Amino acid sequence: MKTNMDDLNLQNAFPAMSENCHDALMRAARSVKEEKPMKRNLYRTVLVTALILAATMAVAAAAGSVFGWNDFFSTHHSDTAIPQGAQEILSATEERTFNLGPIACKLYQLYADHYTALASAQITSSDDVLICMDSCQLDRIGANGDNWIRQAERLGVSPDLTWVEAAKQLGRPLYSVRCILNAQAPYDGGGEMEDALYDADGNLSYFSLQVLGGDTSIQTLPVQMFLRAAEIDLATGEEKNVLTDRPAFDLAVAPMIDSHTYELKEDYTVGGLKLTSVRGELTPGGLYLITEFAAQDGMTYADFCESQLIPVWYDAEGKPYGWGINDSYISTVNEADWPKVTMLGMISVDKIPDTLVMALEDDYIPGKGTAPRITLTR
Repeated sequence: MKTNMDDLNLQNAFPAMSENCHDALMRAARSVKEEKPMKRNLYRTVLVTALILAATMAVAAAAGSVFGWNDFFSTHHSDTAIPQGAQEILSATEERTFNLGPIACKLYQLYADHYTALASAQITSSDDVLICMDSCQLDRIGANGDNWIRQAERLGVSPDLTWVEAAKQLGRPLYSVRCILNAQAPYDGGGEMEDALYDADGNLSYFSLQVLGGDTSIQTLPVQMFLRAAEIDLATGEEKNVLTDRPAFDLAVAPMIDSHTYELKEDYTVGGLKLTSVRGELTPGGLYLITEFAAQDGMTYADFCESQLIPVWYDAEGKPYGWGINDSYISTVNEADWPKVTMLGMISVDKIPDTLVMALEDDYIPGKGTAPRITLTR
């Protein structure tokens, strides 16, 4: 994967953690159990943040000319629902089209709250150009799962061919493309994800998610779309005629609707971490849950850096909540603040539950862990 982070103009938003802890947290992030690895997960954890992007390879499930975030989540995580408030914001997006040579990137959906920004776009081409996702030109078409296998079927080529081989067989030019949302410092929270699906018409639907820093005071978010299109030399597989653009605009930030700090009526300590606070912040996109822990005697900073414990949330009947639309879990720890540890996650609800059940588990799949649970009531 070719990624020039200088192109994204990113800056650190928090003090840096130690190199050893950063490396350990990155290993933990990448060892999350997934049924199929996603083609593009950018773990941009250059801060004190360990971002676990729990995503699986997509299988197209809905027919239609343009795929949106509902399609993305229904094919990646069937237990993740977009609350109605966020659905309305996504549906009300003003469409924007940006062109790079024969490539057009049409933005269809945008959403932002104080922790998460989402964008989806449809990539189309003129001049009968074949399009693949950025840096995928030498991959087998079928390597990315059923959705891309179906694209090979539409093109009338074997999914065992690489994109370069398919372009040669079809006698068509090939472009590698990228279309991602980029919030600038100081709003960038240090993590992003991007992925793509081919829609029923064979166009590329591109999805981009960026984690934000949690500033509840902002009403508009200055963002750029980072657009890149590179023609692929079919003789060598290398890029040529690289085109880029960074159109900028302001994105409305959905306000926080409600918040609540749950009362802890009992002690809860698991894996050397004692729960000290649980706060919920409700947005149209769902409920963010900020949990604070105190590392107990016997747990060192290095121990935490090797840990994969995260809170998993259940309703009053013990049914696990799915991941929220930010698709992430973030552990924030600064060696200078040790033993304080803060974790941020999200569930897809449209109101703050009167009762929540939490378990600190070492497996992100809800319901699979065996850790003790704590019940939290308003």
